[in-house]
Amino acid sequence: MWLNEFKIALITQDIDKMTLLLAEMPQFGSLQEMEEAFYLFKQADKLLHELKDETALAMKKLKDTICYIESTHTNSSLKLDIIQ
Repeated sequence: MWLNEFKIALITQDIDKMTLLLAEMPQFGSLQEMEEAFYLFKQADKLLHELKDETALAMKKLKDTICYIESTHTNSSLKLDIIQ
């Protein structure tokens, strides 16, 4: 049951569910279950690294965009303010 829930969390990329399941990890009854869990843990580790890399790339793009916007923003003191 636990292995199936972990598989579903891995497939759906539900990091919160994986975290909860890891906190409640049972004792595995057979070598086959242990090997399957080990394989799933390796896949989860790979997924987390991929998501981390994607997040870092998105943050870099946002930072570059902010820098570009700031560099093209005209200084407000150069504008002619007409008050009526």
